[in-house]
Amino acid sequence: MKRVWWMLLLLGGSTLLTTGCPKPPAPPGATETLAFQSLGAFEYKDKMKLPDDVTRWNGKTVNATGFINPTSQARNLTTFLLVKDRASCCFGKRPQINHFIEVKLKPGQSADYSTEPVTVRGVLQVDDRWDGDWQLGLYWMTGAEVVK
Repeated sequence: MKRVWWMLLLLGGSTLLTTGCPKPPAPPGATETLAFQSLGAFEYKDKMKLPDDVTRWNGKTVNATGFINPTSQARNLTTFLLVKDRASCCFGKRPQINHFIEVKLKPGQSADYSTEPVTVRGVLQVDDRWDGDWQLGLYWMTGAEVVK
């Protein structure tokens, strides 16, 4: 009976020790899962300083899941916008500036438009880019590949 009690204490105790503890940071070069909610959870104003919880993603390799919004054609896409939901995709107005990632696939890679969600892996750049008075975007993914 003592062994059972000790086993329960050890198993239960280890759960108690790890529950509620912050997750340790991912090792350098590891792929992290990025949720669109973390990118779009603020009201963007022109040329504002972006929140720290957004800029922390800059330069990290991430998996981001969303919907392909083709910018030119439906097949053999090498660049596209990854948007958080279908309401932001394809028909209607352009999504808010902090609700999409402009994706550039690796050389030799391509994707076709789909109504299903896709997961894209690549290096995320957080950079408020402008061409004169025209805002180009906030989030850029390079060297990307569609993984799902």
